[in-house]
Amino acid sequence: MKATSKVAQVAIQSPLPQLDRLFDYSIPENLESVIQPGVRVRIKFGRSAALMDGFVISISEESEFAGKLSEISEVVSTVSALSNEIYQLARVVADRQASSISDILRLAVPDRSVAIEKKWIEAGNVVSASVNAGESKRVTALIRPAVVDGASQWVRKIATQAQDALAAGESTLIIVPDYRDQAALLKYLKAHQEVSGAINIIDYSTNQTKSKRYAEFLACLTGEPSIVIGSRAAIYAPVRNLKQIIIWDDSDSSHYEPSSPYSHTREIAFLRQQIQGNDVFLFGHSRSTEVARLLSIGFLKDATDAFPMPKIANSDSDIRVDSMAWRAIRAGLETGPVLIQVAGRGHSSTVFCADCDERATCKTCHGPLWIDNRNITKCRWCNASNLDFTCGTCGSSKAKQGRPGSSRTVADFGKAFPGVRVIESTGDEPLLEVGSSKGLVISTPGAEPNAARGYSAVIILDAQRALGKDTLRSTEDAIRSWANAVAKLSIDGQAVLVGVSGTLANKFSLWAMGEIADHELASRVELRYPPAVRMASVGAERKLIEEISPALSALNGVEILGPVSIVEKGQETEVRILLKYEYSQGAELAALLKAQMLKASAGQQRFSAKSGRAMRPIRVKMDDVEVI
Repeated sequence: MKATSKVAQVAIQSPLPQLDRLFDYSIPENLESVIQPGVRVRIKFGRSAALMDGFVISISEESEFAGKLSEISEVVSTVSALSNEIYQLARVVADRQASSISDILRLAVPDRSVAIEKKWIEAGNVVSASVNAGESKRVTALIRPAVVDGASQWVRKIATQAQDALAAGESTLIIVPDYRDQAALLKYLKAHQEVSGAINIIDYSTNQTKSKRYAEFLACLTGEPSIVIGSRAAIYAPVRNLKQIIIWDDSDSSHYEPSSPYSHTREIAFLRQQIQGNDVFLFGHSRSTEVARLLSIGFLKDATDAFPMPKIANSDSDIRVDSMAWRAIRAGLETGPVLIQVAGRGHSSTVFCADCDERATCKTCHGPLWIDNRNITKCRWCNASNLDFTCGTCGSSKAKQGRPGSSRTVADFGKAFPGVRVIESTGDEPLLEVGSSKGLVISTPGAEPNAARGYSAVIILDAQRALGKDTLRSTEDAIRSWANAVAKLSIDGQAVLVGVSGTLANKFSLWAMGEIADHELASRVELRYPPAVRMASVGAERKLIEEISPALSALNGVEILGPVSIVEKGQETEVRILLKYEYSQGAELAALLKAQMLKASAGQQRFSAKSGRAMRPIRVKMDDVEVI
């Protein structure tokens, strides 16, 4: 059909699977001068009088739609906020993860700030054309675990590589797990800026105000060579002239998006590389099994440079703080601060019945109990207080503490070292930095503060507890948390790993991170667990699971596990099946699951038992990291 005006292809911002495609809208003559690809618009859809938000993706002279086209109602902004490259990336990610493009655009394009945008336009800024890179490479490397001249080696390595690209007129996108890593990089870069001159640094963190985040988003669009630093959502930052994406510590669970599309920063980086041709670098102190797999198939190149190994001793003592640890602590306190990593926070990580030794469980949800730093007994699952504990086995009301947490460890070391400053840092109340003065720092994994010149000693307690977690990744996660703690040592510091012996402890002491990852990968290959294969989970009401199961069973090579009933507060809230599949089957499985979601979404609605909010009838995680 020949259109009387130009036609815009619009992506509607809606989570409904039936709207996950482009729709044609005619462009009114009075808006032709301001509508261009990437601008935000509002449109009518169907019989609803309410306007819906969307993005113009492209403009054509004709439409293939045979009926009468609706007109675009209004232009929200004249700024092309959605670049073609980011739209393509969003489309690819949505298709790979059996998700909706609206879910990705929610992450990729921050909320608009009218005041910030007006100032940006008045300053003469315009959206610059993006220049794709040429021949690209994929590289991984292990970084020396040490603090040298007041800076962690990983910070120095990433910052220097980004500065070199900037000197060549090219931009770098740095993705780190959380704000602590962002703060370390920003501090180093700004200090270097004072010495060598201005550096265009864009802080793309999500914990800023909405207006500040939108200002940084607009700064990415100008085309000025820059260094962009952020967490997982920054992988969609519309950086112009992008030379490289650097991902720090890809094993950290913070790189995994906990809501739809349930994707990992690492995989999105590779998808973006296919579109823009930039380089991808994966750096860490340890190595994930996913990286080990990519190295084994030749997808990644290992560029690890030789470096001096840290001094690590290990012991297999059953005593929580053995003689080796005590000696290292005393020696470390003579020259500087000492870091002691413990497995859990609070006074006690577990609670038991004092009469029958059964583990204490929550009266509300039957989850495990622990004692927090205020000495209140709480549930790890629902966080409910359990002040009137009663044992479900023997009926006793007497409880006893289990393994010590960080708060009790602080108290114990305070008694053992009178007059020595003892500091606690946990995920709830983390510290970013401590000085170089003598003292003890008790920390849970991931919350270890940086010491100005590095720690003189690092002691890792509760190692067996970390290895004994009920998850497939217990060893991988433990090695990562230990390695990141050891990396906070000064170059002449001493580390002690308490309670672990054998091959794993020896390889860790020799810093054989590649061998540890290869061994973990070999065991996953043998069992056909991720990352040897991909594993998806599909959750829905029992009736829907029964309806879609035959179609899934018809796919050759897809292994179905389950169904498993998910029960909350005595009621079945969801039935879940797990799907094991090869990487080559991902596109076919994702397409089938999206078709099933589209079919199930008509007239169906489901509500969360916890929040009461509306949920999609079928929840799909193409890579579910939590089920194993």
